[in-house]
Amino acid sequence: MNIKRIRIFCLLLMAFTVLTGCSDEEEELIGNWTTLGSFDGASRGDATGFVIGDTAYICLGYNAKATALKDLWRYNPGDKTWKRRADFPGEARYAATAFSVGGKAYVGLGFNGNSTTGVFKDFWVYDPRTNKWDSVTSEFPGDARYYAVGETVGDKGIVGTGYDGGSPLKDFYSFTPGTEPGTGTWTAISSYEGSKRYGANVFVIGNYMYLLGGTANDGNPTDMQRYDPRSDKWDKILDLRNTDLTENDDKYDNIPRAYASTFVINGKGYITLGQKTMTLSSTYEYDPTTNIWTERTPFSSSTRSYAVSFSLKNRGFVMTGRSGSSTRFDDFFEFHPSDTNNEYDD
Repeated sequence: MNIKRIRIFCLLLMAFTVLTGCSDEEEELIGNWTTLGSFDGASRGDATGFVIGDTAYICLGYNAKATALKDLWRYNPGDKTWKRRADFPGEARYAATAFSVGGKAYVGLGFNGNSTTGVFKDFWVYDPRTNKWDSVTSEFPGDARYYAVGETVGDKGIVGTGYDGGSPLKDFYSFTPGTEPGTGTWTAISSYEGSKRYGANVFVIGNYMYLLGGTANDGNPTDMQRYDPRSDKWDKILDLRNTDLTENDDKYDNIPRAYASTFVINGKGYITLGQKTMTLSSTYEYDPTTNIWTERTPFSSSTRSYAVSFSLKNRGFVMTGRSGSSTRFDDFFEFHPSDTNNEYDD
């Protein structure tokens, strides 16, 4: 083979290597995480968050010394400031549950670390107009529990699943507020067909509440359930396992997790962080119009579980959380789903 032919062969080989190398590269994920600095309160994990109108709140949780907390903080997205509000009047706790209805927030259940007397079933209502708390006079009809889910669907609060200190649960209840402070009615509603669980993940899109993940006897349940409060009916809409039936589901095994962070932006649901066999940073987007999950840019800071997350003015936020037995966080992040990832934004 002469020199000219050798050169041509080498050039073709190099071109083939470049082309095949490019075909093996994964497509760059979409979405960008930006830091919003630090939360003004103490670092904590297992805190509780809620949104009233255009304002977000965080309360309770426990710090690095495993001390349960009672403080309440308000976040104003306009001037990006935090302000401390009236402390929670019940016993200090973490892994509590919250929802907001009628311009007020309802916070209850939870655990204070005492395995004998520290599992709660009380609820308290917070009115941001007066900065006052009242006890909810209507007793929660289920067992005391923690790591339950709580969400607002329409004009009702929905609470269910959790851990009673001995076993997981799967019962659900709705709350309709009364006209006087602290009044209202709890009603038992239907439950899904599937595993009992705690540390599950929920978000609301339109008239539906979506439930997935958590911890059960067999690990992390793979079913994704949708609840319609208008018909009091649950539907299993997905099995989050890799099936290779579409190009989107080749990583579905990574979605089910416990103690994750969820929020909604532009009618799509997001899940990030949490635990599987290890602490995760991966982020996924759910489109209810196609019933498909798509992987997005992973969380850009320290991985964690038990963080607070919320949707506010069509934006998604994640803050605080814990990693391991003693690491607690006070940082605060926003996810921009349509932006190109910029590693320098965190």
